[in-house]
Amino acid sequence: MDKLRQQALDYSLGILPKEEAILFEASLDVDDDARKFLIEAGEDCANLSLLASPSEASVELRHRVMENSAPKKDFNPFLESDVINRLRYNYTTPNNRYTGGGGSAKLSEIGVSAVEDRLEEIYLDLLALFVLVGGNSAAAEGDFGELKSWIGQTNPLGLGISETLALPLPGEAAPAQSARRSLLAALPSLAFFVERVGDGSATLADVRRIFYLCRDQLKIMRASFSDLDPAKLADDEELRLHGAGLLRSKWWGAEHAYFSTNGKVRCGHFFEGPVTERCVEFAEYDSNIYCLANLLATKSGNGEFHLELFKDAIPSGVLAVAMAETSLENHVKLENLALGVGNNGHSPANDLALWKLVESSLLRGNHEISAEAIKDVPVLGCSRFEDSTYLWFTWPSIPNSHEGALAFTGNPEQ
Repeated sequence: MDKLRQQALDYSLGILPKEEAILFEASLDVDDDARKFLIEAGEDCANLSLLASPSEASVELRHRVMENSAPKKDFNPFLESDVINRLRYNYTTPNNRYTGGGGSAKLSEIGVSAVEDRLEEIYLDLLALFVLVGGNSAAAEGDFGELKSWIGQTNPLGLGISETLALPLPGEAAPAQSARRSLLAALPSLAFFVERVGDGSATLADVRRIFYLCRDQLKIMRASFSDLDPAKLADDEELRLHGAGLLRSKWWGAEHAYFSTNGKVRCGHFFEGPVTERCVEFAEYDSNIYCLANLLATKSGNGEFHLELFKDAIPSGVLAVAMAETSLENHVKLENLALGVGNNGHSPANDLALWKLVESSLLRGNHEISAEAIKDVPVLGCSRFEDSTYLWFTWPSIPNSHEGALAFTGNPEQ
């Protein structure tokens, strides 16, 4: 009993090891003593705070509190629109749920040796970078010296992306799609923040953003190329539920960049519960959100965009929505992608590639829907309400048998 009381106190203080914290959280649903001790620990922490000398909250903390207290964006007009009602009435989940990996190819199948070599170099660079920004690194403690030195000795990521994209990647076959996903999803934002460290303008928050982006990028690349890192890919393919909270924790209040454009991300209250069943599926889901964020980042009128996940809006599906205030001109550019006008050369190549990446993923995730049927069952789309553009996609929800399972929080270094 004393051990349980100590666990409750450590949990309240945020020092309970992650694996023990997961087990303790699970016990709260079935153990009255665990709930009682957690309440007592909360009261003890509150009483302890009364003994501390008053101090002024930091600027960052005040900003975070005010940001979280701001009224949430009203998505109801969008959720009650004709196109979402059509999706709501026509959507059904596949009989066999897609769990990622279907868009994978072999790096050697790209057929352009310069692209293959550069992607492998990027992956190896990011493995080294990940160690330099991990939880036990000097950079995570605010000492950027070693990280900055490494950046100075490495080819700039941004330059590598541009040079690789300039090489021929013909067609929409899986190898070309995997290359574009590796170059255009999380990597441009990662390159932006790495360059901040290099020029000496980075903050500790930027290093934390690099950590998340680097972790996501590594998983996206492994899920895209089966021969890039087979050992780590095998672990990514294990059954492991990933919850919506993992997405909110890294996106809420974050700064996102797409090449030279950067802005603020705002999130609503994502639902509690699992979104994907394997790391390879989560990597693909991540990639889709990054692609929509990238499309909006360059077209937002005020430098912001909103992300939200809705589970109850679509029966048997999770609706992911990215929204930003846009000019009518910029909205039309995005709408053209959804209408297929971009195929006629009216859209920038990278914008078209981002849209096609999400579209191909959605056809895998909802594999019983054909490309021609997307207009009747709009699992991916673009709409305008008042002065804002809404981009969305629908992903099959986790079967009810998994509802009580713990979402993966695992080792953040993985």
